[in-house]
Amino acid sequence: MKWLSVFALALLAACSGTRALQASKNVPYATLEQTVQPGSSTREQVRAALGDSTAIRFDSGNEMWMYSYPAASGAQGEYVILFGGDGVVKKVRSGEVYRVQK
Repeated sequence: MKWLSVFALALLAACSGTRALQASKNVPYATLEQTVQPGSSTREQVRAALGDSTAIRFDSGNEMWMYSYPAASGAQGEYVILFGGDGVVKKVRSGEVYRVQK
């Protein structure tokens, strides 16, 4: 049964698109940190403060939004917000996006 799960995950990865999800709006990191509070911020509050963003809705009712921010190193950062089915922020993740230059 375990091999079936591994096979299904490998198949899904092989069938996934080759284009990465892009954040739709650039916002200063300090604004993101001040606006988005896990456990208390709602979709409506985040939308009012930061505007619309790239969004992915899941069958579970969860929703993920992504914003970008200018990182200190000069790279671009990404800020991902996970909303629960109740519309409240469950988790956030941020990090710099590295691009390989040829």
